[in-house]
Amino acid sequence: MARDEATDASVKRSVGVKAGVEENTLAILDAFESSDPRYSHDDRMAFLEAVRGASVVAENGTPLTNKMLEAIFRILRTGESLQSIMASFQLLNELEKRYPRLCSSAGGTSESSSVAQPELEVLKEAWSPLSLASDSATSGRAAVNENPCGPLDPSGFDLLIQGLFTLVNGTNHQVVDMESLRNMLLLQYLINFLEGDFSSRSNFYKETMDWTVIRESLLSMLLCSRRFSYKNLMKDCPSVLCELRQLCTGFGDDLIIPEFSEAKSSEVCDTSLVIASLEALDNTCTAMQKLMTMIMELDVLKNQADKKGCTTRADGFRTPLLEIILDELTYNNEILSPYLQVFNQPKWKLELILQYLSKYTAKPSVRTRRSSDYTDDPTFGGVLKCLSNGSSLRSITKKIGAETVQLLLAHAFQAQLALSCKSRSAESVSKSNGDVMDCSLMEICKHMISAFDGLKKMDEQMDILPTGKEALFVATAILSIKS
Repeated sequence: MARDEATDASVKRSVGVKAGVEENTLAILDAFESSDPRYSHDDRMAFLEAVRGASVVAENGTPLTNKMLEAIFRILRTGESLQSIMASFQLLNELEKRYPRLCSSAGGTSESSSVAQPELEVLKEAWSPLSLASDSATSGRAAVNENPCGPLDPSGFDLLIQGLFTLVNGTNHQVVDMESLRNMLLLQYLINFLEGDFSSRSNFYKETMDWTVIRESLLSMLLCSRRFSYKNLMKDCPSVLCELRQLCTGFGDDLIIPEFSEAKSSEVCDTSLVIASLEALDNTCTAMQKLMTMIMELDVLKNQADKKGCTTRADGFRTPLLEIILDELTYNNEILSPYLQVFNQPKWKLELILQYLSKYTAKPSVRTRRSSDYTDDPTFGGVLKCLSNGSSLRSITKKIGAETVQLLLAHAFQAQLALSCKSRSAESVSKSNGDVMDCSLMEICKHMISAFDGLKKMDEQMDILPTGKEALFVATAILSIKS
């Protein structure tokens, strides 16, 4: 009995401590909202530290109220110091991981089966930085600038991406300021938020095949909104990714930026801001790739649901992102090589290259004796086997050029190798399965070398590209190990 009373007392003290911490945190919040601007930075940092201590660091953390989350969001969007902006950005991401809005549970049993059916629990009252419920005619610019505490609507998200395009197209890529840094971090946080929602729903959908779960995802609602210019934004993404990577490469060579210094000659150029901006540019490039990957995953799920008759007119019609990127790379061949170097998602890079090559691979319209062995194999091994044929290789080389063929094959092989390594590390395969995989990789290596030998024979003066040399080196090494 004494032990139970001690336990009850401990629980009461814990609840009292949590209530006291939350009360003190809100007191700090009220202080920085009404304090003198000269002390607002200290008040904001004190507020963020108090929240971190109560909700993240503490073992039994306290979930935040919507008012407190709005305050952190406001600091991210309006902060004037690098320290407060970075601290609020990091805290929002940590809180999202610690207190997710969605969670899957075993659920109850159905009448036809005694097996527990999984359920997706959504905290509908939870705060969200995005407002995607309706398509009312609201000004996106007002949503971004006039209400820094409230959530962004689709047009506000649209403006953030457009601002990124404006940044990379700036004069000599040298105009960097606190506002640009804030917007990049805000975009990263929103994409991370979309990813958390979509990944949970995607995993649940694979277990239940309930399309409604995907239809109600934040990503799906964003893309279906009439206030989000999906196609116009996405067709520019390949070139923007290339510009972002180029900006990261050249940005570090000049820590003191001329335009920045001239525009603010009375201020000392903050090196920490430059370094933070460089990191933000690199992470924004990664975040944009993450957004594109999520959209392509959504396209695949929607295609599967459509074949099963699960989609309705409410899902809308949208051109698959892979098609948009493929068209952009086809008609803007100059960014093909930079884009393949920047885009580091092996699965989708390989799929993009296979679709690119299939557009120019000759397919017999009438079955003849010479084409009787032709099989429409969409895999990388199938494409390589087709290109091992001299006539097929000459045909595609005439259409897109030998250097482009080399480039595509080299990047496709590297993506294939990355996927093979990933599958082996993720799964514990048996010896027999491993032998099958080795044989498949062996065939790919043989056809890879055959295709490059064929390209060299067609033009003995042709130089093999660096990526081609690397891919051939890997293929030759694998063959030598297995022989």
